[in-house]
Amino acid sequence: MLDEVARANDIVAVIQGYFPLKRAGKDFKALCPFHPEKTPSFTVSPAKQIFKCFGCGRGGSVFNFIMLKENVTFPEAVRVLAERAGIELKDDPEARQRASARQQLRKALDWAVRYFEANLRHPETGKPGREYLAGRGISPEMIQSFRVGFAPEGWDNLLVAAEKAGAPAALLDAAGLVVRRDDGSGYYDRFRNRVIFPILDTLSRPVGFGGRTLADDPAKYLNSPETALFRKAENLYGLPQARAAIEQAHRAVVVEGYTDVIMPHQVGATNVVATLGTALTVEHVRILKRYADEVVLVFDSDLAGRRAADRGMELFMAEDVRVTVAALPEGKDPFDVCREEGLEAFRGYLAAAKDALEYTWDLVRKEFKAAESPAAQRRALQAMLERLAQTPILLSREPSVRRDLLVGRIGTALGVSEEALRRELARLRRQPGRSAGGLEVGANLPDTATRGRRWAAERDLLTALLHRPSKAAETALKLAPETLQTDVFRRLYEAIHATASHKDGDIESIVRPLDDPDLSAAAIELYERGEAIEACRDEADTGPGPLARLLEEAVEAIARLEDEEASAAHGRAARQVEGDDGRALGAFAEARKKRQGFLPPSAKRRTAPGT
Repeated sequence: MLDEVARANDIVAVIQGYFPLKRAGKDFKALCPFHPEKTPSFTVSPAKQIFKCFGCGRGGSVFNFIMLKENVTFPEAVRVLAERAGIELKDDPEARQRASARQQLRKALDWAVRYFEANLRHPETGKPGREYLAGRGISPEMIQSFRVGFAPEGWDNLLVAAEKAGAPAALLDAAGLVVRRDDGSGYYDRFRNRVIFPILDTLSRPVGFGGRTLADDPAKYLNSPETALFRKAENLYGLPQARAAIEQAHRAVVVEGYTDVIMPHQVGATNVVATLGTALTVEHVRILKRYADEVVLVFDSDLAGRRAADRGMELFMAEDVRVTVAALPEGKDPFDVCREEGLEAFRGYLAAAKDALEYTWDLVRKEFKAAESPAAQRRALQAMLERLAQTPILLSREPSVRRDLLVGRIGTALGVSEEALRRELARLRRQPGRSAGGLEVGANLPDTATRGRRWAAERDLLTALLHRPSKAAETALKLAPETLQTDVFRRLYEAIHATASHKDGDIESIVRPLDDPDLSAAAIELYERGEAIEACRDEADTGPGPLARLLEEAVEAIARLEDEEASAAHGRAARQVEGDDGRALGAFAEARKKRQGFLPPSAKRRTAPGT
């Protein structure tokens, strides 16, 4: 099925649906969509059905392009391309049933968006909604861009219209558009006499709605309930409209309300999105990390602002993204600032945003009146450290470069030496009732920290195997994939070895099923390295060629390094175990055999009977 979807979606045609490509010999070129550049370095190969940017290093199959461009998972990318080609994905019966149900929900939500939009345009029905929007100064262009609609007064307007359109009430209920009556006699419309703000996912598909009442309803704003398609903690209002600006600025601005998004967009601040009546969540930050390096929280200078600062600090600690907090004047929100003071004033508040850590520390100092006495300063510092001590990344005892950097930043912000800070955090961790566990997110050391002869040999091995995947099974008999120490090389080796049908030179068939864009990019980079090596082949060379020799030499080099590591381990074992050296080596060799499933020839010779 994956092959069928790939064959039906020529990579050049797919990418040209997003931006124009220019022919450059046998390939196509363009400015890279994933990083700013002035000279085109983004290349698409129709022969190999892959793309590669020589500027930022991104690359892969048509599935990887959709993953990166649409910021979706691998299965979602497959589904997007299958729908584009009109291919029905064949799954198990339950999966087909779930997919069908979700498709029906999407159709119902699409219909509802058009229904609400038509209501707002209606000369009589939509008059209250248009008057409200005009009174707030929201332009027709913004109404169209954000697909704003209107739900008129009445208990069953949507139900009646949906029945005429052939949408059953049960489907509307599953989509969150209607509410079941308490007595079980039927349903009634969820949204009544409200201006409607459709909530779209990252692919610009409606998943839910928010409604602003035009009456005296105590619920000023009402959101759709959680459904199979909609979760507040995973959706941000205005993201499809803001995504391009966020990518360009590498910065996302997060506010609280629908009109707090629309008015900034109207005046020119188009990188603004909003949470949906919830605090900013880890899921929100992970979505925004796809597009931005910094997330700015904009809230009032009241208790809500305090909670936002606390949450921002937690997210800053949990996720590798900069979180800052911008405070607005008392009683004003982003809508007010943009409408009354204009774009430059709003940008000024954003420019003054403080790091979430510093912002929280300022609030704690104010709370304890730290400026009044040294004792108050100590109490404020103690309160701040107690909060920090519960952060998972600081709780972990595993070595971590990122944690060391965080401790340095915290010490600078709090005016405490790193040594004193570490001592105090350790003391707080040891207090009764405090967790001593915790997991760290995304703190892997870069490859450059561990490169050496082993890394170089493994790189050569994968360079050759990506060109000669037919040799993978034979190579695995000498060198099992799990013995590779570099994660990316091991995963590529496993991917090649798992599929025996790869043809030599067919890189697209290897990267096609890879669901990690970084892994695909690494595969293409190594493949191109192999092409460069092969291009240097001497015309007089009639033998197996440089890549075949590279493969043989890489296997031998790794075997030698295995021997060296075994000898070093033998020496350590001999020093630690009293008695016969052979017994120590035999114990080590047996343990290694259990772990790796084989021994290098030299180790076998040294542990053979009678030696």
